[in-house]
Amino acid sequence: MEAVGLLSLLGICGIEDYRIKKVRLVVVNAFAILGVILHIVYQRITWIDMVLGALIGVALLIVSYLSKEKIGYGDGLIFVATGIYLGFWNNLILLWLSTSLAGIYGLILMIFKKKKKESEIPLVPFILGVYVLSLIFNGGML
Repeated sequence: MEAVGLLSLLGICGIEDYRIKKVRLVVVNAFAILGVILHIVYQRITWIDMVLGALIGVALLIVSYLSKEKIGYGDGLIFVATGIYLGFWNNLILLWLSTSLAGIYGLILMIFKKKKKESEIPLVPFILGVYVLSLIFNGGML
């Protein structure tokens, strides 16, 4: 059930991030609340792990603010929500893999002169891709 919630969040926000380069707060909040409810029901991870996982997103929000949104606020909010579902270590791995994949993609675009160094790349589709691959190859555990 948690995988369905997380896939839905990343699917909806991934499409929005790709199309309009924005993530709606109401969608992220709704799925974050759903994640807390699912945690109460299934208790797959500890409360501490859930809070620490969400703090990864809070750290990204701080970096976003300090960097004048070089990393979008929406990306930080997404990682707050994914942290609720995945916990600390899985969320940290999700962050690492998705930003690495986005960086490789950006580098390829720069090499082929499709984008400039200052161009924005939506991150949520990469988060979705990494999570889908983790479901296929590892049952959702990163």
